[in-house]
Amino acid sequence: MAENSWENFVIKDLEKLRQKKVLIRVDFNLPTKDGVVLDTYRLDSVVSFLKDLYLVGAKIILLSHFGEKGESIKPVADIFIKKLPFTKFLQTTNFEEIKKAVDEMNAGETILLENTRMFKGEEENVPSLARNFAELGDVFINDAFSVSHREHASIVGIPKSRLSYFGPTFERELTNLSKLLNPKTPALLILGGAKFGTKLNLIRKYVNQGVDLYVGGALAHAFMKGRGKNIGKSFYDDKVALTDDLIFHANIDIPNDVTTKSGDNLKLEEMTDNDIIVDIGKESILELDKLIDKSETIIMNGPLGLYEDGFRFGTEKILTKLSLLPKEKSVTIGGGDTVACANTLGVIKDIGYVSLGGGAMLEYLANGTLPGITAISSSGLKI
Repeated sequence: MAENSWENFVIKDLEKLRQKKVLIRVDFNLPTKDGVVLDTYRLDSVVSFLKDLYLVGAKIILLSHFGEKGESIKPVADIFIKKLPFTKFLQTTNFEEIKKAVDEMNAGETILLENTRMFKGEEENVPSLARNFAELGDVFINDAFSVSHREHASIVGIPKSRLSYFGPTFERELTNLSKLLNPKTPALLILGGAKFGTKLNLIRKYVNQGVDLYVGGALAHAFMKGRGKNIGKSFYDDKVALTDDLIFHANIDIPNDVTTKSGDNLKLEEMTDNDIIVDIGKESILELDKLIDKSETIIMNGPLGLYEDGFRFGTEKILTKLSLLPKEKSVTIGGGDTVACANTLGVIKDIGYVSLGGGAMLEYLANGTLPGITAISSSGLKI
């Protein structure tokens, strides 16, 4: 095992943390609508570890971002406090107040800090903010794989000055996802969502490895347009120019029929200039079923329709299909909407591995590492 391999930085003996101030980066960025939390799967996944720390008498300080507009994490705090005893939410970004509260903590108590993105310098990884965070704890644990593709102060800044570990949620992610860096074939990647972002790197890597790719959601609209199909008024990511070698790649499939906002199920050739695609069509679901059946490894990330507006039929059908596959097949799903949909459907327990990462999962599969992994494994601070 290489000296800076992530396996060397996994926290094993929690007894070492007794009476210690343990600073933990978690991901409590839960999906909400109109201020109401819709799904708590990410939070629930880390509660068991936090209870173990509570039982050994650690003093737990939690960091998490929330939302996209810099809003307070209070809606999540209200839920979390009911799940873990002796928890306090500090609704402030004033470090004098925060340090005073941390200094007064008793063994077994937990403090959840305000949304990290409300602290000036978080997203820019300003060193002074990273030091202020780091000084709150004796040790740092990153248990937020799902945001470790971000070079933020609470992810990559803290390990520069604090003894740092990966938590059990992070370890589970790396143990399971590392098997997919070179997936057993025949393999199928089902990719949905709206924007390409880092997805192009993974697409190129996987199709060059012989992995089949099925593209749904708004991602598919860019391929449709590239293949000369009319997508009407449907959204597509025009910030990425797809090259012909990808648009017409033999390993890349897209829906042949779609559901439109008006409720019609149309072949692509039947689309008009005013139609808006909101989901994959019924024939496409059957074709995707066949691709799944012939695959030994199946990875799904992102919804196949306009999920946030209630168009979930295609996503639900495919997730149900994945939950019914024989256990000898390797099945992995990831992405916030995908996981939330599987959880709501009640099929999540029957799917092989559920990654809490969306973009982080895709970036890790493409590159084999993340900024948050490198920050700890190359920090030089030995465990």
